[in-house]
Amino acid sequence: MSDYRYVRTNSKGEAVFRRDTEDSLEFVFEYLKEKDIPYEYRAGATMFILWNDANVRYVYYWTTGRWAIKTRTIKKHFSSKGIVDFVDRFLNKYAEEQKKQQEIWDEEKRLRKEEYLKKKQERLYNEAT
Repeated sequence: MSDYRYVRTNSKGEAVFRRDTEDSLEFVFEYLKEKDIPYEYRAGATMFILWNDANVRYVYYWTTGRWAIKTRTIKKHFSSKGIVDFVDRFLNKYAEEQKKQQEIWDEEKRLRKEEYLKKKQERLYNEAT
């Protein structure tokens, strides 16, 4: 595993460092297949989109080990030492909590839908009478 090395100075005058994973693309493909982790590969961005056990999407850059939870706009990336480190330490770390939160959101959505349909039926009934 390589150490961080200086890459450039950003527009704010701060030094930017980078650590490459030294994982080959073939190794990452084989590892994800072996672990049965669903993924999409984006060649232009050297990026994988991975799904954890709670069906939460993660973005993983295999050349540097940077990762983030996939949202519309990603504000913060985190670092891992490679695909093995990322999967072992981060991918399913919060899967149980994410599943519980998804259940809460699904129930709230169901209740909102019920309320919406009830109001719509009342409105249609009032318009008919």
